[in-house]
Amino acid sequence: MLDEEIELPSDMIGWLAEIEAESARLRAEGRTPLWNGPRYAVESFDVSRTALDEQPEVHLRLRPTDYYTFLAAQQLDRRLADGTTPRSCYLDPDDPLQAPAFLQCSFAINVAVVTADDMLVVSQRSDRVRMAPGVWNSSVNEGMSRHIDSSGRSAPDLYAVARRGMREELSIEPNEYSLELLAFVLDIDKRHWSAHFYARLKDLTGEGLQARMSRGVADRWEHQTIDYVPFRPTAVVKYILRADRIHRWAPLAPALFHLALVHVYSRTTVERAGAQILRRM
Repeated sequence: MLDEEIELPSDMIGWLAEIEAESARLRAEGRTPLWNGPRYAVESFDVSRTALDEQPEVHLRLRPTDYYTFLAAQQLDRRLADGTTPRSCYLDPDDPLQAPAFLQCSFAINVAVVTADDMLVVSQRSDRVRMAPGVWNSSVNEGMSRHIDSSGRSAPDLYAVARRGMREELSIEPNEYSLELLAFVLDIDKRHWSAHFYARLKDLTGEGLQARMSRGVADRWEHQTIDYVPFRPTAVVKYILRADRIHRWAPLAPALFHLALVHVYSRTTVERAGAQILRRM
């Protein structure tokens, strides 16, 4: 983890000032201002192998940033003074892993949660959230926070962030599930990084989870709807492709559910089920 704060280029600094002014205006009007929480930006991402057993080894370098900088940097297609855009100036479509850290101010944890009776938990983001309101998303989506997820100068523990999300968004404690890391994923359109996890509940069923959440959830305002989908390749793929879902997904959610299915059922089984459904469509 690096110490130096992210700085926007001079021709984007004004966008940050606009966001600060918007938050001040909302506060003056008695409305909810934009909360500028401390976040992480991705400086670099590299994959190598361990020397003896050749297991994959990921090196993730992070730098401090904040939510306002993230919002300013999300305007990838906004025109700069010279008529170009941040996307055209700083990003190479043929080399998606190479990007300046100020355009990668988002790293989140996404968890696919499957209940004890084999139901996949799918959430719809609240209309109150700033980014991607109303879209359908992973079971748990938790952005990494420098204030909460790092102790001193130590790097954040991704598993601990996932467990925090499980507790805050679904009221599930660590002893109630198993947790496995599936992959690191990048949304190349928005430059959002994610660590994808699979969580299997030991005893809590879909009905039990609904009953528990009805008694209160710390971050309940982040979700407006929860669906429960049979965790089988055909059922999940059909759900993803439903007419009222197919264009309303958070970018990384379908990849998460696909990887969770592959983890449990094998790639061949999942791809065969998907191909059959697409042929019928």
